[in-house]
Amino acid sequence: MMNRYHSNQRPVFAFWASRKAPWLLVVALLAWGHAFGQNTLDTDKHLNFYHIWGLLKYQHPALATGKVSADSLFLRYLPLVDSAQTQKQANSVYQALLKEVGPSPLAKVDKVRDHPKGTLLVQNLNDHWYTRSKFLNSNNRKQLENIFQRRYTAEPHQYVTIRNNPYGGTLPNEPKYVFPEKENLPYPMRMLALAKMKAAIDYLFPYKYLMDESWETAIAQAIPLFAQCPSRQEYERLLLTLNAKLNDTQGYSFFRQLHHKDKIFKNSYYPPFDYQVVEEKILVTGIIDPALCRRSNIKVGDVLGSLDDIALTEWVKALGAVLSVSNQQALWHRVGEYGDNFLFRSEDAVMKVHLQRGQDTLQTTLRLMDPTDPAKAKLIDGYFKKKQAPGKKRVGLEMVSKDIYRFKAHDTNRYIENASEEREAVIMDSLFRIAVKGKGIIFDMRGEPDNSDFVFLDVFRKFGRGNSYFARYYLMNAGTVGTYKLLTQPEVYYPTTVTPEGYAYDGKVVILVNGATQGVGEWLTMNLQHMFPNSITLGEQTAGADGDLKRLNLPGNYVMEFSGNAIFYPNQRPTQRTGVKVDLTVKPTLKNTLAKKDDQLLKALEIIREEAPKPEAKK
Repeated sequence: MMNRYHSNQRPVFAFWASRKAPWLLVVALLAWGHAFGQNTLDTDKHLNFYHIWGLLKYQHPALATGKVSADSLFLRYLPLVDSAQTQKQANSVYQALLKEVGPSPLAKVDKVRDHPKGTLLVQNLNDHWYTRSKFLNSNNRKQLENIFQRRYTAEPHQYVTIRNNPYGGTLPNEPKYVFPEKENLPYPMRMLALAKMKAAIDYLFPYKYLMDESWETAIAQAIPLFAQCPSRQEYERLLLTLNAKLNDTQGYSFFRQLHHKDKIFKNSYYPPFDYQVVEEKILVTGIIDPALCRRSNIKVGDVLGSLDDIALTEWVKALGAVLSVSNQQALWHRVGEYGDNFLFRSEDAVMKVHLQRGQDTLQTTLRLMDPTDPAKAKLIDGYFKKKQAPGKKRVGLEMVSKDIYRFKAHDTNRYIENASEEREAVIMDSLFRIAVKGKGIIFDMRGEPDNSDFVFLDVFRKFGRGNSYFARYYLMNAGTVGTYKLLTQPEVYYPTTVTPEGYAYDGKVVILVNGATQGVGEWLTMNLQHMFPNSITLGEQTAGADGDLKRLNLPGNYVMEFSGNAIFYPNQRPTQRTGVKVDLTVKPTLKNTLAKKDDQLLKALEIIREEAPKPEAKK
């Protein structure tokens, strides 16, 4: 009997069928649920197979030590699972699989709950899929429980990096399975990719419990779609959409490795102007192609609120279904990248736009640029080379206003470039001696730090005080893969080889953050907040994605990235998805952005200059 998953029928799942109707994105997403209901047996037998395979891969000693190849095991049993026509037959396949692997020879290990309270992060640990399963028979449930009770707890692990690089990096022993970019992956490879994604997130993603949608449901709905996938482009679309369900900004850039991204997003044509997204609108900030802008009646300062009668807010919301972000602020901060060209989606070189110019509302036909045209490519390249050309190299401290100094996280390495460790300490101490004489210090964390030691080591050396446990860091727990243990070693949080001066600065400290503050930037911001408890953190919600980066190779030579460890404030307030604590929300405005004024910096200066209220005279 032919497996229904080998059908050549194109699934109903299809994105961006019309540029006129972004609501079709929502309809397309509903196709996942529709496909899920097509055949419950087909879905259930695959879902349980993936569950069992994932448990064996990460918990059984034969696979964890590399004696049995997880991929080979999956590919050998996949046809047997496909051929099972009843629940009983599916259970017989699972039983044969478990018999081949054999029971774990290890002794029982301590239960997870026996660890001291608060030392383990166990929210993702869920055995209901087999202990309460109505699909698995009692014998299979019993064998799976036996494997978990005698799970592998030693190191090294074939598929998990714990000892050599516990904080991040590419997961070991995951082949890339390279295929020509236009060639669709064979059915077994597509299903292996889906199983790998499921198992990795089940066991290696500490924030699975914070996802908007149940990962179990997402995988179940994806099973028939991956099985019926008719082309490489559709395979990439499915990977992209499933990746978005992580709700993790660290996985945002997945789309950049797709071979068919232009066809998927239908965004081959680019605007003839540079722009920024401000107040959820497109602000024209520079002219790239003067001739096209004149023909399109586009000028610097114009504000575009809709494209082809689609409100920008509606379109960005739709993009959130296929781009992995922890929160909406992170999405808005990223979709305005000119090179990614997410906002100007058009299948031809013209589109209708509504714009605001001063008090006037205009409608015009926008002529777009074809970057494959050498003349247009030259214009784009020339514009951005000029824009990104380094200005005069800054020397010494930056005084942004009288007696107010700023340290930019992405521009601190210049202070100690090529200096020895001893010389670095002298240089930074001299800079801080000047800064503390001023009225205020601004730590600008709105960018990727170029030297994490600036905060961790240099700022701590001057302003730190003793034990500096500013966060709770949970690392993968080798004793039970899928849980995370609290790290209490002081060197994780502060340099133990340094005796801090504990300087009591009586000026004002402001920390600037926005959607670009991500990962190590969020970690260092938390550190600054701890060292300066009276500081004010202002700006916008941060990316909400911290905890080192793990990379999983997927069939087709794709790499799935996600946060691999868990970060909390000392009071257990999460940072994933919510970002760091922000005391005062300040967003950029159209007016000041056009005038090249920084609203967040201006507010920081205002706060620092503000005189403390004088106490009332006693009567």
